[in-house]
Amino acid sequence: MPADPRLALALKYQHAGLTDAAWAALRELVAEADADEDALRLGLALRTAAAAWADVAELNRRLLARRPDDGALWCAQGDALERLGRPLEAIAAYERAAALAPTLAAAHVNLGGALIGQGRFAAAAATLHRALALAPDNAAALVNLGVAEVERGAVAQGQACFRRALALAPGNRDAADNLLFSHHNISDDPADLLALHRRLAPLWPARRAVPVRNPAPARRWRIGYVSPDFRRHSVAFFVEPLLRHHDRAAVAVVCYADVAAPDEVTARFRALADVWRDVHGCSDAALAEQIAADGIDVLVDLAGHTQGNRLGVFAAGAAPVQLTALGYPGTTGLAAFDGRLCDALTDPPGSEAASAEPLVRIPGGMHCYRPPAEAPAVEPLPCAANGVVTFGSFNKLAKISPATVALWAAVLAAVPGARLLVKAKPLAEAETRQQLAARFAAAGVAPGRLELLGWAPDDRGHLDLYNRVDIALDTFPYNGTTTTCEALWMGVPVLTLAGRTHAARVGVGLLHSLGASAWVADSPRRFVDTAVRLAADAAALAEVRAGLRARMAASRLCDGPAYARAVETAYAAIIGVRAG
Repeated sequence: MPADPRLALALKYQHAGLTDAAWAALRELVAEADADEDALRLGLALRTAAAAWADVAELNRRLLARRPDDGALWCAQGDALERLGRPLEAIAAYERAAALAPTLAAAHVNLGGALIGQGRFAAAAATLHRALALAPDNAAALVNLGVAEVERGAVAQGQACFRRALALAPGNRDAADNLLFSHHNISDDPADLLALHRRLAPLWPARRAVPVRNPAPARRWRIGYVSPDFRRHSVAFFVEPLLRHHDRAAVAVVCYADVAAPDEVTARFRALADVWRDVHGCSDAALAEQIAADGIDVLVDLAGHTQGNRLGVFAAGAAPVQLTALGYPGTTGLAAFDGRLCDALTDPPGSEAASAEPLVRIPGGMHCYRPPAEAPAVEPLPCAANGVVTFGSFNKLAKISPATVALWAAVLAAVPGARLLVKAKPLAEAETRQQLAARFAAAGVAPGRLELLGWAPDDRGHLDLYNRVDIALDTFPYNGTTTTCEALWMGVPVLTLAGRTHAARVGVGLLHSLGASAWVADSPRRFVDTAVRLAADAAALAEVRAGLRARMAASRLCDGPAYARAVETAYAAIIGVRAG
């Protein structure tokens, strides 16, 4: 037994599973400057189990002062710092761990994940290959490597990683989510997408964990929104108008925010909610019980299979009506939903067979955009000053599919002298720029016609770069959404190719809401022809540019009250059916 009775008592409590009591007995001891190392390590174990990351980081710091060459301790410190929202310090800790313990696979896996979080995808991929050399069957390393490859535009390589991770760990939801989400970048086949989603749906088994009840149509409805993206995130631009313009006489808004790092946008959303619940770290079972206790009539998923989703809560049947909307570009494949919000253009009549959820079409369009307050003024047409037409895209590299490269290359071939500006976060790394340039070179586009830019340091700088673009080219088969709206707000017309899936028809819906269907092409040939026509008439293009922001502001695409009423009408129809 330890000599210090406080340590002895803490150990007794720990062995009995009373971790809070163990920490209470130990706290005074570990606060002492000369605390025994065994006490510090026990404290570290107890606070790690309690997810008390500030305490973990401090205890790790004190242990590292005694054992500065302990790679495992540095790795644990990196984990604590990352959880505390201190990513650069976490990366430094992981790098120290990897240097001190080069065979410690966890150090390389965690470092790769942290580098991904900072947008350093090429560096992450190199690190994760080292991790897999040490631990070939490490599913977490495979998932992280897959994410890094997809973000760099190597979707096929990324999907191979996700599939291998699923083969090793068939219940790995992270691998499944990433495989499903990434598939929209390469498939324009509705049946193919539905089949893959349904094949993996059993990872979220439907189980009614809370009592079933009917919603109440005669009182103020309680609408719950579940999202990890009540923050600076693209989905926020389309969720905020709905929450801001709900009829509060008819609707009470309850937000379930699974936000790891809240920011100023989080604060804005909190102010829009009648009830705000911070559910980060809450288990699916506990969250489902909370939702049931809150008496939610309609529960809306805003994430689908994207990072941080809570699909397990919906599988538990936490509310009498459950919908999915806005955060995912198609079916979830799950039977837990009573509907998926869409519109008649993203999912035209006949699309029902491609969705696991009933389709709930919103008249006027499923999107409403909150224009960025920090947007700079629209400047004159660039080609009028420099004589060179600049096409552009600020979409994720994952969306620049082989079909997209071929389409854009055809545009550049048809408009001699034109240039293409591509901006994406991974292009800050030279290796990724070289890879993308090589893909275009293989399609006949000389490197000198490309300008490849990394992410801008702030939103205003990002938006200001649109002032260098004459015409935006949409990606295919996964269209842009936020990037399309940004371009339009900055006076830049967007050309889109209509496909067969929801993801490949979002551009159709957005442009129709704007009243700009002339920029929608139904074939690659017409896409190129439209680009040539626009590029050839600088005067007309300048006129479009000068009036596009005002036109957009006056359109259904930015009409929050009309959008909220349309969504509420859809809710009412579903509630009425279920209540009846």
